Amino acid sequence: MAEVFWLKENPPFPNHPLPVIYYPQALKELLENSSNGGEDVKAFFKENGYSNGWINGIHDYHHYHSNTHEVLGCVSGTAVVQLGGPHSDEVTVTKGDVILLPAGVAHKRISASEDFSVVGAYPNDLSPDMQLGDAVDYERVQKRSYDVPVPDTDPVSKKSGAVKEYWAME
Repeated sequence: MAEVFWLKENPPFPNHPLPVIYYPQALKELLENSSNGGEDVKAFFKENGYSNGWINGIHDYHHYHSNTHEVLGCVSGTAVVQLGGPHSDEVTVTKGDVILLPAGVAHKRISASEDFSVVGAYPNDLSPDMQLGDAVDYERVQKRSYDVPVPDTDPVSKKSGAVKEYWAME
């Protein structure tokens, strides 16, 4: 069952009117049966429409992507991640958890175990830009973030799921 986090604009971080979607333990079974967790999660996300995957950690500074949404799947360890920029909520992510960040949502690793690793990927074959909250044209970057289309698929359940439930625009 997915949970959502609604974030307010926190200039210079636009965040997004759509909520962050958190899927606790969505990858648990896949990782339990995997001999190569990160690569298997990348393949899983790709099958569900999220590509350009990578395996690494989460930056220890506030950043966001204004041109694409981003899915993060924790493949090992645990971390505390701040969502929404300074003075915003922190969430603990553990092996098996998935977070779907709408474009414009700032995120930063606060702390992590030594073995912490995530897979990141993006819908529609997009490559992310890197925004650090220092754009001189904040309004344009904010509008671009808000104009990113809702993906056709959910990173965890593909055709149904939380994207359709929480991000569907009628």
